[in-house]
Amino acid sequence: MNTKAAMIEKEGLIVIFRGVPFEKIEKTVMALYNGGARIIEIAFNPSDENTIEETTKLIKEARRVIGDKMLIGAGTVVCEEYVVAAYNAGVDFIFSPDTDLDVIRLTKKLGLVSIPGALTPSECKTAYKNGADIIKLFPATIDKVDYIINITRPLSHIPFICVGGTNENTIEAFIKAGAKGVGTGISILKPELIKNGDYKEIERLTKLHVEKIKEARKNM
Repeated sequence: MNTKAAMIEKEGLIVIFRGVPFEKIEKTVMALYNGGARIIEIAFNPSDENTIEETTKLIKEARRVIGDKMLIGAGTVVCEEYVVAAYNAGVDFIFSPDTDLDVIRLTKKLGLVSIPGALTPSECKTAYKNGADIIKLFPATIDKVDYIINITRPLSHIPFICVGGTNENTIEAFIKAGAKGVGTGISILKPELIKNGDYKEIERLTKLHVEKIKEARKNM
């Protein structure tokens, strides 16, 4: 397995940046790092015509701040143009909401970790067969835990990360259902915390999520 993909599985927490302004990237990244997070994802916004310029600017700033101490990915990568822009900005992985084979293949061609979104068994298998390193089960809400179990058991050779309804209260259920980890933004990077610059609380919430993953794994 790709060493960066293996690190994502090992760490188990991807923190998703959405709506974090440029001037707050540095302190936000450091709060996450101090809280124990080692993987972040900065999302494109397909409804914004300037999203390539704006998102790559954020990615480059995050890299400037943290260097190689964290893996940095691009999220909501819905087209090949975003893959190329993210690659040129220096990301380690590509995080998508869907199974787009062209995106997966280009991601792998460029030497990046591929984490496409999928939900059905056929989507999961197709994405993995075409080069995906990890499958993002999305949307993975807490009411779908039984469904997730029924996906991960017959496809136990595929590593899954759950995204969509993940927070400190649901992590254990997703891990026990077979997920290698979770992706979350809103349960750590709460809009009011970003607005008020409450980086200590962001650090505390990060530590809480990291501990919840460790506890869930111990209890399996």
